[in-house]
Amino acid sequence: MSDNRDSHSNDTSGRFMQFLNGYGVKSVLIGFMLLIMLIPLSMIGSLVNERAGRALEAQIKIGEIWGHEQTVGGPVLIVPYEAIEKIRNTGELVTLKRQLVLLPEKLTTKGAVDVESRSLGLYSSNVYTANLTMVADFVVPENFQGVEKSALDWSGATVGLYLSDLQGLQGDIVMTVNGRAVPIEPATGLEHNQSGVHASAAGMGAGATFAVEASFSLRGMEALNIWPSGTTSDIELSSPWPSPGFHGRFSPINRTVTAEGFEARWQTLRLAQGIGPILAGSMPLPVSNTVSVNFIDPVNTYSLTDRSVKYGSLFVLLTFAVIYLFEVVSGRKVHPVQYILIGLALSLFFMGLLSLAEHMAFTAAYVVSSLLIVGLVTIYAYSVTKSGGWTVGICLTQTALLGFLYGVLNMEDFALLAGTTLMFVALAASMYLTRNVDWYKNSTPEDKA
Repeated sequence: MSDNRDSHSNDTSGRFMQFLNGYGVKSVLIGFMLLIMLIPLSMIGSLVNERAGRALEAQIKIGEIWGHEQTVGGPVLIVPYEAIEKIRNTGELVTLKRQLVLLPEKLTTKGAVDVESRSLGLYSSNVYTANLTMVADFVVPENFQGVEKSALDWSGATVGLYLSDLQGLQGDIVMTVNGRAVPIEPATGLEHNQSGVHASAAGMGAGATFAVEASFSLRGMEALNIWPSGTTSDIELSSPWPSPGFHGRFSPINRTVTAEGFEARWQTLRLAQGIGPILAGSMPLPVSNTVSVNFIDPVNTYSLTDRSVKYGSLFVLLTFAVIYLFEVVSGRKVHPVQYILIGLALSLFFMGLLSLAEHMAFTAAYVVSSLLIVGLVTIYAYSVTKSGGWTVGICLTQTALLGFLYGVLNMEDFALLAGTTLMFVALAASMYLTRNVDWYKNSTPEDKA
């Protein structure tokens, strides 16, 4: 009686194991394990974002010490005048102080920019020192539309130079009006865009023609922006930085970028900005209409690592698919725990990449992390499969996937197309290798590894 019960129990256990080892059930189980692997991948993604946040905080602190992104505007001529206006509610006439802002007829800017790296703990940021010389040629009109000549206060006329972060000024700023050096005062003297400096332009008047020259050194980080305020503006910048980013509203008319640095030139018309030669002082300067050069690293460690983690689930999926194909084709079984261990090893690749990339170049970190993980997975795969051929196949698959992932990380326009192509090839290979598999047939208990 006891033997019958034991026999029945063994039969039941055998049928249950046969059910669990069935191809359909195993594929569902692998899908569930893949969902489990999303947990460590999401945790690593959160870690990448946290480290990127710390890097940004360090960058802000470096900027507070050195100088932030700089925008330069001007020089502009500021002429105060008195305007008689009526108060809407009472009808009373009052005299108010107003400003006219005259933009230069021609602006010529030349600059040399030195770039270096500043570190704060593990994190670093590129900073620059720009040595700029700006020459603005002014032609004062005989009449200012809507303003009486007698209302203009030429004795109080000033020349303003807008600097977005005055802390970045280094040494002395030299400004001349018609070749005569003038003392520099803080603030632009404008109602808006007050950050900067100004100097007296007293003695100018209607119909006057004069030139203003300003030479100064300005420290900043990330980007240098210059507002081309002239009716015609000619701007030339050079730097030993080999990877500039040309942004802003206007593109250079010519540029030369080599491993030794770059030279770029812009020529713009104020007409393209939709503004006239005279602005009301009550309106802010359109200093967002700039020529811009970025001095950031072309390879952002954290953005590349974050992009790689986003491909992590695809990475694990294809690896699981290769191991599952081994099961289907060879008839040998791989335990779910072994799937999980391999998935964790693959997840560790991304954490290793992040930690190494904070101490070395991203490419070197990618290679080292890849070698470690491919080696670990290959050795473990051999202990699981006991097959040299399948072990080589898994090793080559891992190497190809990592190589493909590195290529995708360096793509911008074709990343989605490349990922889709990989999925198509992987699916086609799976369909070909399993074309003769009877998916309705369950494996037998004897097939267990």
